[in-house]
Amino acid sequence: MRSRPVGITVLSVLGFISVAQYAVLAVLALVNPPAVAALLHALSPGGSGPEVQLRLGAFLPVYYLVSMGLTSFVAYGFWKLRNWTRVVILVLIAVSLVAGLATAPSVMHSGSAGALLLWLVRIGLCLGFGWYLMSGRVRTAFRGVQSGLRP
Repeated sequence: MRSRPVGITVLSVLGFISVAQYAVLAVLALVNPPAVAALLHALSPGGSGPEVQLRLGAFLPVYYLVSMGLTSFVAYGFWKLRNWTRVVILVLIAVSLVAGLATAPSVMHSGSAGALLLWLVRIGLCLGFGWYLMSGRVRTAFRGVQSGLRP
């Protein structure tokens, strides 16, 4: 039996916790949309953050339900050491890094320390998680599982 790296276990558990958070947000978006709007606004210093989700309007609960499904799929893939999960997350990290770098000029001109700090954290997380998922120990742990369908 392969040994799951502690970091992968943590990422998987955090993924399952995110599933629960998405469930709460989906229910809250259905029963009390102003509360979700206030929460997302509070989490978006200088307008940089999840506040843009409010643009989804009536589709916000659907967004949370779809996110719940995808996150549970990825968290399970990490738990079972499916290499496709690692590759998918590396691709998403690359997309996020490119998007983050593309927004650098607007963040720099915003004049908001909160937005700049959030941008720096986002870039740092992309680099840190990307490095970790490409490390030798993590690649070795994921090696050998060819199909995501077998236990």
